Amino acid sequence: MHWLDRAAEIASARTPLARRPFSQGWGDDAVIEYYLANATTVPPVAPIEVVARPTRRSGDTVTRDLEFTSPFEMLPDRVRTVRARWVTTDPEPERVVILHAPWNDETYASRMRLARDLLGRGIATILPQHPFYGDRRPGGGGGCPARFVSDFCLMGRGGVLEGRSLAHHLHEAGYRVGVSGFSMGGNIAGFVGTLVDFPVAIAPLAASYAAGPPFMDGVLRNTLAWDALGGQTPETAARLSRVVHAGSILNHPPAAHTRWAVLVAGTRDGFVPSGAVQAIHRHWPGSKLEWVNAGHASLLLQRRHRLVAGIVEAFDRVEAAA
Repeated sequence: MHWLDRAAEIASARTPLARRPFSQGWGDDAVIEYYLANATTVPPVAPIEVVARPTRRSGDTVTRDLEFTSPFEMLPDRVRTVRARWVTTDPEPERVVILHAPWNDETYASRMRLARDLLGRGIATILPQHPFYGDRRPGGGGGCPARFVSDFCLMGRGGVLEGRSLAHHLHEAGYRVGVSGFSMGGNIAGFVGTLVDFPVAIAPLAASYAAGPPFMDGVLRNTLAWDALGGQTPETAARLSRVVHAGSILNHPPAAHTRWAVLVAGTRDGFVPSGAVQAIHRHWPGSKLEWVNAGHASLLLQRRHRLVAGIVEAFDRVEAAA
């Protein structure tokens, strides 16, 4: 494990309860049961109407904020409006990547660094906010967005369904579409990429096939509010493991275009076990896995150029096969 990830593990032991995932317990049992029963189902892609706010310019960079109604009707009303930021140029590139957010990333700041780098490589970026994150918090305030396990279930499924609709919308508008993201964002991007019926460039970055390995085997295990879930007992761990492993990329047959996907991962990642990355690579025959001598945090903070290169290569590979 990289020393930065180890430091995060030590710091997590001092995290206040209110900032820990699932600080208010399991939540709505009916939502959890729905999620377990439907985690492997694939509904038709729902069309969306995207509203674009006025553009802002800074040098060659053009930024516009987007809004649309989530196709996932189970979300609370105050969470259903999806907000996203489009970072592009004028004229616009033909390539646009949907860059999903990592765990606990509620703003656009860290992803904007990747977006600016990608603009230099001829790729525009759309940064969606996930359910319960940022402007989509149902009640505002601080703390971890996933206060309940049931919120986590809604967030994950909502993020995937929203990403699919957005990718379809861009494809219909004539763009060459890619999907990517770091950590949790990479997991959501993997789902979106394999669950659309047209070729997209897929680049999961430091991503697991499911939330299970990071939560149950990685550093995140030490951040959970176990007491709110009933204590860190074998029974509680087994129940939570069932939930966080239910949504798995491995449960879905590879799409034809997953063979052109590019995965990037750190060799010393303390958050995402290497086996969880390799499982996606094996499940997508023909995909490429790039290992970087880095941990989870250092891959994002110090090896950003490798992440950008992975996204660019994913576009190159899928377009060369067209």
